[in-house]
Amino acid sequence: MELAIVFITGVVGPLIYLYVEKQIDKIRLKKIDIVQEAVGDSILIETELEEIREIFNSDRVWISQFHNGGNFYPTGKSIQKFSIFYEVTKVGVSPVSHIFSNIPCSLYPTAFKHMLEDDSKGIFIPDFNNPKVATWGLRGAGGSVGTKSSYVIPMFSLDDKLIGTIGLDYVSKKKKLTKDEWETFQIKAGRVSGYISSYLYK
Repeated sequence: MELAIVFITGVVGPLIYLYVEKQIDKIRLKKIDIVQEAVGDSILIETELEEIREIFNSDRVWISQFHNGGNFYPTGKSIQKFSIFYEVTKVGVSPVSHIFSNIPCSLYPTAFKHMLEDDSKGIFIPDFNNPKVATWGLRGAGGSVGTKSSYVIPMFSLDDKLIGTIGLDYVSKKKKLTKDEWETFQIKAGRVSGYISSYLYK
């Protein structure tokens, strides 16, 4: 009898608890409106981007994310692409998210390599028109949308994987960020990266 009680208490009890907990989680998940959740997260991120735009008086702030963009023939290997998913602009400045959509990562290997390997953890372009300024293969992209200065910081997931980038653009006039401004932007980018990572792993 005592053995049966010990078995029920030590084995059956925890199993019943886990089963009930799983059923409660299923009910909870059914109640979650994924569209409402996505909209709420998007508003939070957009608010952060608008705050960044105002702090640095920039014309445009955007976030690009990596995603699977189809498959190669005939192997079926995944094609890695990126798109701008979030963007805020100053009044009168055209958005670029419709231009930078489903872009193969293979078009900008130098920029991605630099962000993954360089200690500065970002791309610092104070003047696209200055041929002496390194642009890591982004001069054409910047010129195509009228960007005069651009600053890009990589965003990493909680397990240190590159998930996207956040960019700060100046269109009406060029602007060179000071060391303090660059560091502040990096801090702000880290905060936004945390939001994005949390959303992706939710």
